[in-house]
Amino acid sequence: MLATPTDTAASATSTTTDSSKVELKSTKAELPPTNNINQTTHNETLSFTPLKTISQLKQAELQPIKMMVNLLMEAVVVVDEHGTIQLINEHAIDLLVGDNLNNNEAVSPDDSSRIEEPMSTPTLIGQQWQTYLLEPQKSLYQKMVIESRTGARPLNHAPAETTLRLMDKSNKDVEVSITHFALNTPLFAIVIRDLTKYRMEYKQLHQWASTDCLTKLANRRVFDSELQNHWQSCTDKHRPISVLLIDIDHFKIFNDKYGHILGDYCLQKIARAIESSLPDADCTAARYGGEEFAIILPNCNAKQVEQSARLVQKNINDLTYIDIGLDASVTVSVSQGHASEINGQYRTSTALLCAADTALYRAKADGRNRINACL
Repeated sequence: MLATPTDTAASATSTTTDSSKVELKSTKAELPPTNNINQTTHNETLSFTPLKTISQLKQAELQPIKMMVNLLMEAVVVVDEHGTIQLINEHAIDLLVGDNLNNNEAVSPDDSSRIEEPMSTPTLIGQQWQTYLLEPQKSLYQKMVIESRTGARPLNHAPAETTLRLMDKSNKDVEVSITHFALNTPLFAIVIRDLTKYRMEYKQLHQWASTDCLTKLANRRVFDSELQNHWQSCTDKHRPISVLLIDIDHFKIFNDKYGHILGDYCLQKIARAIESSLPDADCTAARYGGEEFAIILPNCNAKQVEQSARLVQKNINDLTYIDIGLDASVTVSVSQGHASEINGQYRTSTALLCAADTALYRAKADGRNRINACL
């Protein structure tokens, strides 16, 4: 049967269409495979493969972050969402390596891996940030990672103090803050601030603020605070608490005769004698003012504070001042007054202190170098 023109045209059209399909399929087969991330739709879920090096991230995204990290004067570590270190600047390397690490070899904080390259140029790229954390921060970080896969969580974390375990096995107190970079591959910048210097300065400032600069005993501010704290604790537990006040006899005469420099040396020697007379570490010895000293004796009754007062008296009477250039015949004595709170005798710590002060003035009126108790 002969084909009609219409059939011929239809056949040609069909042949052309089939040929086009073949050519299209061939063209698709020849295209190079695209990036897996670009092929993934919003309805698909990517399986996670931990990143080991920054070469797997988009360089166009990393370059400005890398420049910023290297320019910052703070120690900065950039990690992926699973804690693998992707970028780190020199300040962070110096901090995490530690000061005592062997120059020939480095080990990670958990001894799980070794860095083969010389420690003069460590990179730490590919290590896990979690290995530098101690408990409970390490467990909290792992929990945060798990929660990041299952639900919403704060992506930025305000500065918080923690302790890091460095590569040289030492610990360092630091402040850590976390900032999220919203990129195709989630990254987190961890800023680390070394608190060692600040802790030392804080300790020094605290010492200056709480210590009498001349005698090195507690100052009046600390005495007042400790008295209130011990009073509350002892009365709550129905335990006794005592206060002993000490005043140097005729100290003005000593100062006028030998000068204020030697007077200061005298105060320092008496302070050491008082400190050595404390019955236990819970007691607080303070310079109360001028030539007057005070001792708080928690859990001590009237008999025990009397024994402490006699020891103070003996230690001070035994002092000599030859070492500061005075004659062996020079002696200094003290008068003492004490009071004890037992079973609600005094209603407040101030009342207890006033009772000890009254006893002190009685001791001075009785001829000095005396001990008086307010019963």
